[in-house]
Amino acid sequence: MIFDNENWIVGERTKRGLSQFKLAKILDIPNTKLCSWEKGKSSPSEDEVQFIKKKLEGFDRKIDRGAITLRRLYQGRAKQQQPRYLTPDDWKSISINYPDSYLVNKSIKKTKSKQKKHTAIALFAGCGGMSLGFKWADFNVVGFVELEESARHIYKQNFSDSVELGTDVLKLTDKEILSWKKRFGEIDVLCGGPPCQGFSLVGKRDENDYRNQLYKEYQRIAELIRPKAFVLENVRLLTSMKDSDGKYVVEKIVRGFELIGYSVYYGILNAVDYGVPQSRERVVFIGVDKKLGIHPSLPEPSHTSPEDANALFKGKRRLTFKDACADLKKLEAGKQSKEDPLHWTINHPEHVLEWLRLTPEGKSAHENDDPKMRPPSGYNTTYKRLKWDEPSSTISTNFNMISGSRNVHPTSTRSLTIREAMRCQSFPDDFQIIGNWGDARTAIGNAVPPLLAESLAAHIKNIILKGQ
Repeated sequence: MIFDNENWIVGERTKRGLSQFKLAKILDIPNTKLCSWEKGKSSPSEDEVQFIKKKLEGFDRKIDRGAITLRRLYQGRAKQQQPRYLTPDDWKSISINYPDSYLVNKSIKKTKSKQKKHTAIALFAGCGGMSLGFKWADFNVVGFVELEESARHIYKQNFSDSVELGTDVLKLTDKEILSWKKRFGEIDVLCGGPPCQGFSLVGKRDENDYRNQLYKEYQRIAELIRPKAFVLENVRLLTSMKDSDGKYVVEKIVRGFELIGYSVYYGILNAVDYGVPQSRERVVFIGVDKKLGIHPSLPEPSHTSPEDANALFKGKRRLTFKDACADLKKLEAGKQSKEDPLHWTINHPEHVLEWLRLTPEGKSAHENDDPKMRPPSGYNTTYKRLKWDEPSSTISTNFNMISGSRNVHPTSTRSLTIREAMRCQSFPDDFQIIGNWGDARTAIGNAVPPLLAESLAAHIKNIILKGQ
């Protein structure tokens, strides 16, 4: 199977007579994500390409043998009573109480500080992870911009006092952007993370891919409204990505902001070092208006592992999956909590469950002693259990896929629930998720962990803009 063009997924799908809906079902991904791939709006990662290849080959083998039809292949899932997606009205009657949660003192509810609040605008806001962190640091996030409709719905459900300023940054006119300053006054911070899928580590790149220009739109907005500071975050791989002219993207980002009057500093931060029970590395840029004469910097870690600690470090230990989720109801595949509408599990094929029942904590089914109890293909980073006493691995948009990279529960034989993923991302329990489950998982997996965002926001307020 060769994947050598933008529409290879369409070709492989139509060759097998599969509808887009059926292929999304086979891959166990949201149909919207598959649609985005097929239209060229986003691209699957290398791991996702290999996963798609394996699934299609598995489908071919089953069809060739004539032993298992597509209908029988998914009849186990059809029997599961999957919870209905949540609406805004549902949340009016839902009350969730976890007194032992590590986030028990965190809430989406508005803080009541008597001090004058700094103001912020969120670009590429997603479902609101960055905005929530800034809110916890006592910022007033006065407005936001987000393209994905499903993420916007979740954002507005949780931040009703934040104004929707637009959807597509490419369609925002200079006049519209300048009106923000007239509406809100001086903006202290601009924050957000433009998508980076338009860039590539290797191979050919499409010079006209609109996603290549999104960081430039961020810079355009910054130049127009002149915030005192900005925060731009993205995946760690951005540090290795090159633009169509072969130059490193990070260098172009820094240079672009310097040309419009900002001093810039960037580095790689791991969310686990800032109180998030998840290993999640991101590249973070912080810029400050040169007129302020302040050098930008990144916050020092507040948490560390015991083996990394030294006499000078006075922070806290890193949190683990146990810290995040040990108080949640124990569930097996296909089960759900009656108290928490976000804590339920999808079902999985019985043969996969058989493999994983033999797999100990921290190990992959590929490492099972009996070769017959191992997946027929793939890597030992897949079908892998988490460890209770270690941070979660990175929460991706596919955290419900049991064949994903290290997203199997440490002791229960299943992938993670939405509640567990939110806990690992540091979203509080009263953060309200609405819409279909596929879109919800995408929003959660793409989000900035609120606790990491809070550390960034507090650093800007207390260190960089102190007295401003």
